Amino acid sequence: MAGILDVTEHAVLGPDVAQGSAAQSWPGGGYTLHRYGRVSIVAVPEGPDVDLGGPEPGETDGLTGAEALGLAALRLRESDAYRVAKEKRPRAGETWDMPGCTTAGGPRSDSGELGADVQPHSTNSEYLEGSVAVGIVFVQGPTDDLQFTEDEVVKAVAEVQGGLGFFATTNPLAGISFVYDIQNVSLTVSPDPDAGTEVDPAVRAEKLEAVWRDPTLAELGYKAGPGGVRSYIEDLRQRFSTRWTYCVFFARYPLYHFAYAAVDRTRVVMDYDNSLYGPDNIDTVFAHETGHVFGCPDEYMSAVPPCDCGGSHGRYGLVNGNCERCAGGTGADCLMKSNILTLCQYTPGHLGWSPRLLLRDYGYEKGGYRTDRHVRTLARVTANRRPGIFGFAEDGVYMSPGQPGGRFGTPRRVVADLGYESGWRVEKHPRFLADVTSRSGDDIVGFGDQGVWTALAIGDGTFKEPTFVIADFGYESGWRVERHPRFMADITGDGTADIVGFGDQGVWTALSNGDGTFKEPTFVIADFGYESGWRVERHPRFMADITGDGTADIVGFGDQGVWTALSNGDGTFKEPTFVIADLGYESGWRVEKHSRLMATITRDPRADIVAFGDHGVWTAVSNGDGTFQEPKLVVNQFGYVAGGWRVDKHPRLLADTTGDSGLADIVGFGAEGVWMARSLGDGQFDTPGLVRPHFGYSAGGWRVDKHPRLLADTTGDGKADIVGFGNDGVWVARA
Repeated sequence: MAGILDVTEHAVLGPDVAQGSAAQSWPGGGYTLHRYGRVSIVAVPEGPDVDLGGPEPGETDGLTGAEALGLAALRLRESDAYRVAKEKRPRAGETWDMPGCTTAGGPRSDSGELGADVQPHSTNSEYLEGSVAVGIVFVQGPTDDLQFTEDEVVKAVAEVQGGLGFFATTNPLAGISFVYDIQNVSLTVSPDPDAGTEVDPAVRAEKLEAVWRDPTLAELGYKAGPGGVRSYIEDLRQRFSTRWTYCVFFARYPLYHFAYAAVDRTRVVMDYDNSLYGPDNIDTVFAHETGHVFGCPDEYMSAVPPCDCGGSHGRYGLVNGNCERCAGGTGADCLMKSNILTLCQYTPGHLGWSPRLLLRDYGYEKGGYRTDRHVRTLARVTANRRPGIFGFAEDGVYMSPGQPGGRFGTPRRVVADLGYESGWRVEKHPRFLADVTSRSGDDIVGFGDQGVWTALAIGDGTFKEPTFVIADFGYESGWRVERHPRFMADITGDGTADIVGFGDQGVWTALSNGDGTFKEPTFVIADFGYESGWRVERHPRFMADITGDGTADIVGFGDQGVWTALSNGDGTFKEPTFVIADLGYESGWRVEKHSRLMATITRDPRADIVAFGDHGVWTAVSNGDGTFQEPKLVVNQFGYVAGGWRVDKHPRLLADTTGDSGLADIVGFGAEGVWMARSLGDGQFDTPGLVRPHFGYSAGGWRVDKHPRLLADTTGDGKADIVGFGNDGVWVARA
């Protein structure tokens, strides 16, 4: 069955072992999502079919009740009827209207009274990483209207399976897996008509719940009250050897609300009929309530009380930055705000997802990589198009191919050249990964002493031997890193990267032939060069498509402001044009203080200007004809004065972290960690907030001169993840 991140789920029948030792590796990069006794549901990322064995459809002989239910739930989710029901689910994507879904069912004192000052507990569910024991308890009353059919039980288990599988497949690096205890309890107790008349919501919720909860706990062998619930889930944690534990009660008795998470975070309570959302939305509603169990706040205004932009939520005490009260555009549509299985930028931090050390290599200490000697980058060089890690090391080029789930393979040397011992120097010889053939992924292009070398990607993660292709653009031809920027960019629209060099007299190009070689260098613009007054330390220059025609244009930040030269599509450019009397050196912009970048921040597929000034972030939106709108101050953060951001301490990058059609968001690596401001699609950005207390100058000791930090989609879900080269190796945090 197709999963959230292009995985196929397989049922595997194995030994009944503790969950703590059950999250084993499976062929094809598979990992355990769910376990019901001996039945494991394993996620295998997209790729060649992998036979993991396991029971055939319809095979239930010898299975326990929980095992049979887990298997039946998977088979239901694989059915066409289930798929169609999901496609037609009611209220899909709508903002939640579930008031009070975290204020009900508070714990009671030993005397049975509701505690007036009881604070929420989280020792059973501090953050959502690792193994989790989940109790699913069906409360069957004495009359038909209080009971569940066998099909409804299977349906509910399938919905829980789907909702929790969303978390596990959204962040495979967190190693999330669930093991289940399923109980079907029959009661003789009738609803109490007086229980729902209490005025105080908390008291009313507790009394309605206690009517059926306490007899259910008695049937399971536990004392009454929330204390009995805690004893039950702690027994599950011990029995299955998991890190965390909680439970869900499905009941048709009168409830305070059709779905809620108890304030002590031990349990979720749900009505199977799920109010106006219906049974086909149990997966999203249950996932939402599970978010509360693991520390996520509501993000919608109809909550009681309405969501608040501040607060201290989850493992790291982060603010509620996606609350629609304060977030621009009413916030992102994601699980804690809307009926949709998507997480917004703050939710991973609220869930407590931390970076993972995936490779003990390419780091300052583990690998011996030095920024002033060894280039590190990411590029797509294999058929699966996942980005791999590249390191230009002492003895050549090493590569770790991208693997399912955002992981990376063991480093291996793919080119025995282009490294420090072969005479290549960061301060003399730029090296890039760029597609110069439009066939097998990104190729290696190096500007050496004598000129340009290429090593072509074969498509399987290996490369051909380096080849000398141009006797120009090199150190011995007078090209200097500190004077002459060189870029790889498609300036003809044929899908291959060409060479663009800003020399002494102006701009030179060498067009790709599509086979790893280039045409003879051609002088195309008598401007933007050293002799025209352009300086690397004063005047950033970029290659970016600012017209949306698929070819890269020149954008230069000069003394007076911004100049552009539009590509003609044949390797030449139109005459340079002065387009903005701002953002330049004479307006106070400095390379050592003020980063300026090009990225798409509107719905139009054109590159816009994003500039980090003294008082925050300025944008100039492209008009599509080589000119820009007037610069606007759009974010009062990320600036030299506004926030205290420094180029030599705090990198600021742009990338699509939300998967919203390539709109670039701001990602800043500040002192406390990672700050983010989501693009709103009109040149504006959401309110910035701290989303990860990692990768920062103070939060982890990350340094610009030692620890490169990059953004790349490591899983293929359309969202850029953080890849950091730290002391101990490569760390990854999923978006």
